[in-house]
Amino acid sequence: EMTDALLFLHLLSAAALFAAVFVFSAVALGARMEPGGVGVSLGLWRAGLVGVFVFGVALALDIDGTELWDVWVLIALVLWFAAGGAGEQLAAAHRKAGGAALPQAAVGAHWFTVLLVLLLLADMVWKPWA
Repeated sequence: EMTDALLFLHLLSAAALFAAVFVFSAVALGARMEPGGVGVSLGLWRAGLVGVFVFGVALALDIDGTELWDVWVLIALVLWFAAGGAGEQLAAAHRKAGGAALPQAAVGAHWFTVLLVLLLLADMVWKPWA
């Protein structure tokens, strides 16, 4: 069924997003990482963001009783948009630092992004105002 395939792809995209968050968190905590590893993580971040959005919107349109203007869907879209650029910022800060410790501003922005991603997950699970 189409809904099952969309849900699988949506969850697979979310897994890519969480894998990137995990790696970026290690970097934010001071782990040393080769530029290639950060590049792979950035690729996971980008693919996860695009997939979560595309398959999430497709699911909202596909599932009976769910609309794009439902409050919990709108909350998810706002959280998705807010979190979107953070992976790019952390990767850019890592490149600029050249393997040295990241600036506190980049670390703080990362932890704010982690909060946004966790809120996005909570929104998907509990669907407030559904």
